[in-house]
Amino acid sequence: MEHLAQEIGVSRTWLSIVMRSDVFVEEYTKRRMAQNSHLSRAIVEKQLKVALKALDKIELILDDDEVEDRLVLDTATQTIRSLGFGPSAGSAPKITENEVTERETIRQVAPGVVERARERIRKSRVSEPSDGDVRALPATEG
Repeated sequence: MEHLAQEIGVSRTWLSIVMRSDVFVEEYTKRRMAQNSHLSRAIVEKQLKVALKALDKIELILDDDEVEDRLVLDTATQTIRSLGFGPSAGSAPKITENEVTERETIRQVAPGVVERARERIRKSRVSEPSDGDVRALPATEG
């Protein structure tokens, strides 16, 4: 920071105060975000260009009638996964030696919630609905 202060002709203390000010921090953040956005856009454009070249080459390979079926299948599988189609790795059942083990979903309930719910069900079954109870089902005519 000393070198920077000398370069712009101010004291190190003054430069420190300015650099820690809300206005400076806000403006610096805006400029940094703009630069990052520009850089990210450039990287994505280059990635897209490379991906398109690779896909063109793969297309030429796949158009050859003598290409191995396994290569076609692997390419199709990878393409489908890359596009976001097909199952995700964690959602499919795991197959192990003639058995399928599905993922268990563990849900935690706060203490007392289940008991309060059971109590409400018991009360709703036991109590007779009043005329003012909007939750009561109408009586069937018989």
